[in-house]
Amino acid sequence: MRVFLSCLICRLVTFILQKMGRGATSMPGMAALQLKRNILKDLSKNVKVIIVTGTNGKTTSCRILEEGLKEAGKSYFINKSGANLITGITAAFIMNSTLTGKCKKDYAIIECDENAFKEVSRYIRCDVILVTNVFRDQLDRYGEVTHTLNAIKESVKNLPNATVCLDADCSLTYSMSKEIPNKIITFGVNVPFDADAKAPEISDAKYCIFCKNEYEYTYHTYGHLGGFICPKCGYSRPNPDFAVTSVEELKQNHSIVVADFNGSSHLFKVNIGGAYNVYNAIGCAAALSAAQIDEKTVISAIESFNGAFGRMEQFTNAGQKINLILVKNPAGFSQTMNFLKSVEDDFSMFISLNDNGADGRDISWIWDVDFNDIFSKPNLKNIYVCGKRCYDMAIRIKYEGVGDRDIQVIENENYEKLVDIATSQKQDVYIIPTYTSMMTMRPVIAKRLGGKEFWE
Repeated sequence: MRVFLSCLICRLVTFILQKMGRGATSMPGMAALQLKRNILKDLSKNVKVIIVTGTNGKTTSCRILEEGLKEAGKSYFINKSGANLITGITAAFIMNSTLTGKCKKDYAIIECDENAFKEVSRYIRCDVILVTNVFRDQLDRYGEVTHTLNAIKESVKNLPNATVCLDADCSLTYSMSKEIPNKIITFGVNVPFDADAKAPEISDAKYCIFCKNEYEYTYHTYGHLGGFICPKCGYSRPNPDFAVTSVEELKQNHSIVVADFNGSSHLFKVNIGGAYNVYNAIGCAAALSAAQIDEKTVISAIESFNGAFGRMEQFTNAGQKINLILVKNPAGFSQTMNFLKSVEDDFSMFISLNDNGADGRDISWIWDVDFNDIFSKPNLKNIYVCGKRCYDMAIRIKYEGVGDRDIQVIENENYEKLVDIATSQKQDVYIIPTYTSMMTMRPVIAKRLGGKEFWE
């Protein structure tokens, strides 16, 4: 009876909120959990559940997994809105179940916040867990990287029957393999994206997690990822089960790679740009394989996927391209700057920095961003800053050195003005917002240029 009542009230709250033009992503789940806190135990029965967690790449990875299940002809649902706490996950399950709590789909793809995973894992039944990576993120909320790592590790231990896909290149993430009882599949990139890549001056994992000796590297991809080895205790990167063995092209809108899937070699295109999306693709190949999706379908999904909400999302304006790229921590921001170095045509850059709760109140992390000499590119024509902390962002950029360019400030979170300026540019535009800035500005962009609401 309590399952029935929980499902009923969730649906009623969803109906009311949607009639009011609201997203109805978390509040309905909150209402349902008030009646039955462990309702996920009932809702996740007889469903093949794939959970994606980690610092960077969760939303993009979920959308690649969705493409894989779609192409495989499977029935599935996904918490597409990005409501990745227990409230949003519960609401997503209920809206895809009957009033008695029986799921109507065969598969569920669940994006789960690293800290929320601890609670979710106590109740949910799960088949596959994809852990993308662990980076420093929102120190005032998550704490240091070891706190995030331990949260994920303890959550995984609650789900001993799930197959866990771990990033072999991340010394933090892979360390879990020594302590969890699960079946493990590893993924990684066997070669550097840039032959001259070096360890960053500020690393999230400079010292061995087991003996505290400094790591040595055979190569770097980005951040602390790469061929790590501890010369003291011997902890090192394994040979991954799913590995990118060669990067043939790394362009602004795609990559072409050769990858080994458990001994089977494949050449394919990753349909969105950026080194981090190569990682997302190979991680999803591992997870889809663990979910019993065949290799041909996996490759087709990676090649046809074209971006996720706010992550390499592209809008068009009479031939002009407006690109939206979410950033939220030093590693992701640095890689976005590195990605922009590959842009060959003229472009303008808009950076919007907020410090709301969902962004992290502490914005000192912007000083750890590696701008990768982006401001020396002659085809970067204009630089704009916006958001609640626009002047902090302007100062950070000023210290980086911008030559004879002016840094133009859009005050008061005026996103209408931002879109006016962006659409008046003669060249393509890259807008780089933090989370709450993106959530506020995207409806303005979508209203002008077309696009679905975030919960769609």
